[in-house]
Amino acid sequence: MRSLQKLSRACRECYYLLMSVVRDVGGGTVSISVLSQRSGVSVATIKYYIREGLIRSTLDPKADDVETVNQLRLIRGLVHVVGLSIRQVRKILNLVRDPELSPAALMTRVTADLPLAGARVADDTDLAGARAALASVGFDELPDVPYVNQLLAAIALAEENGVGMDAEHLAAYTTAARECAKSDFDHMLFDSPSREVQTAVLGTLIYDSILIGLRRLAHRELVDQLTPFQSQ
Repeated sequence: MRSLQKLSRACRECYYLLMSVVRDVGGGTVSISVLSQRSGVSVATIKYYIREGLIRSTLDPKADDVETVNQLRLIRGLVHVVGLSIRQVRKILNLVRDPELSPAALMTRVTADLPLAGARVADDTDLAGARAALASVGFDELPDVPYVNQLLAAIALAEENGVGMDAEHLAAYTTAARECAKSDFDHMLFDSPSREVQTAVLGTLIYDSILIGLRRLAHRELVDQLTPFQSQ
């Protein structure tokens, strides 16, 4: 019986994939190719996402075309831009579909496991000093998530190599970071759960690069303002 049920489900999925008809918001029909045009995701990739259970089957009566397009764009970004696995993407999409999560809580949850680019944590790194440094700027309770562990390791590594931040320097960085975070929340899009996650996840990673790039531009700007003697 179970084998027949599995075969039946497989047949239905094959049928869904072979058929190119989905409901339109207005009650009409729209093809997978149209969904592909709207989202910029190829037909083959859409079918793959369906097989992996990342989006609703195209003939599912509960499917919403606008939200499906948003989720297709989100999934493509998570897989191809961020580099997350299908398992990680599925976990994020489950959070997206949780009606109990507020936009702010959703943003916090979906970014918790995102690592800092290029950061590594050595097993023998002493992080006590780094924890104390963060506590001095108001971060007393630190969540046990990858980016915090990487942040602690980076602070410790800077100290070990003679380029550690003193209290004033770290406070300046913290103030700038809080201003950036506030601006991110002020400009976050709340028109749909998928757009919220797209802003949270892709925005977090892409804005990390923007922030680093702007800092380096500011360094260059300051160097250009120095006299030839000072810049030597």
